[in-house]
Amino acid sequence: MDIEKNGNKRTPLYEIHKNLGARIVNFSGWLMPVQYQSIIKEHENVRSNAGVFDISHMGEFLLNGKDVFPFLQYIMVNDLNLLEESKGQYSCMCYENGTVVDDLFYYEENVELFRIIVNAVNIQKDFQWLNEHIKGKDVKIQDLTSKRSRLALQGPKSDDLLQPLVDIDLSDIKRFYFKHCKLNNIPIFLARTGYTGERGFEISFDKENSEKIWNDLLKTGASPAGLGARDSLRLEAAYSLYGHEINDTITPIEAGLNWLVKPKKSVEYIGKENLLKQKSEGTERILVGLNLRGKGIIRQNCKIFKDGNEIGYVTSGGYSPTLKKTIGLGLVKIPFNEVGTELEIEIRGKVVQGIIVSTPFYRNV
Repeated sequence: MDIEKNGNKRTPLYEIHKNLGARIVNFSGWLMPVQYQSIIKEHENVRSNAGVFDISHMGEFLLNGKDVFPFLQYIMVNDLNLLEESKGQYSCMCYENGTVVDDLFYYEENVELFRIIVNAVNIQKDFQWLNEHIKGKDVKIQDLTSKRSRLALQGPKSDDLLQPLVDIDLSDIKRFYFKHCKLNNIPIFLARTGYTGERGFEISFDKENSEKIWNDLLKTGASPAGLGARDSLRLEAAYSLYGHEINDTITPIEAGLNWLVKPKKSVEYIGKENLLKQKSEGTERILVGLNLRGKGIIRQNCKIFKDGNEIGYVTSGGYSPTLKKTIGLGLVKIPFNEVGTELEIEIRGKVVQGIIVSTPFYRNV
């Protein structure tokens, strides 16, 4: 990681992105490639072939100690008893009222060693949150964010393209599982996870090897893809984005992540009481999928109406290159959440007819 005078951070691949002609934007304090040539082409390439994303702006923590497993059971809303060695799990860390500190992935190396990948915008907050709740437990947390790089290889041909480079059989790695292996003799952490709705992998390794691994992946026929395509791909898959579908004012239940909140009957965890109450009794609002009847692009914070009465707002929206139409996600009041409900969305001062649809809009995993 490099830091410019203005305080913006740069991943080890920053200069390579510039040389590839990427348009660089400030994302959560990081200077990141939003696109190289065309967001739509990069999106379509991931859906048909494979794309490589620089995700080194995301945080990476390593937790070790005798109390790591029970510690994470207390911190996370998902149930770590569903894990095993070499498997990952998606979850949220929540406040006592049930709203979200962050959503993240963690991977069990063994019961005393876990790797956690967190959102770029929340790295410092998450690190502090975790440390504040250790309270005498045998848990040590290392922030590896600046010492390692992270790439995502995503797309239906990702297995075929990656297989010749690694020293393991990729068919042995099931979804959400991981292995330590070598890519052209370089040690990597390789997980079958992703944020695109396609088959693929997320890779972590020492930052000194960033340029070589990036170039080796591109030589396979995969193409570079930026944050623009990453966002449109995750929107089609209806994956939550922190600051949009979940944040410190929205709970996982409201965001439609009921399956994430486990009862863990013999375990207390932060937010448990309020989350289980919402899960059993329901909420006043819920996340839904949106399409437009008319022309326009749905964007975050567009107001949603039913018969002239405001019933919610858009959390994410944009053009779907796969479906060739506008799609979006929004929080609306119950009972206006049923699929097929017609409503109105205010776009730049104009009211456009919309409809609630089922999600995900697209998923190939």
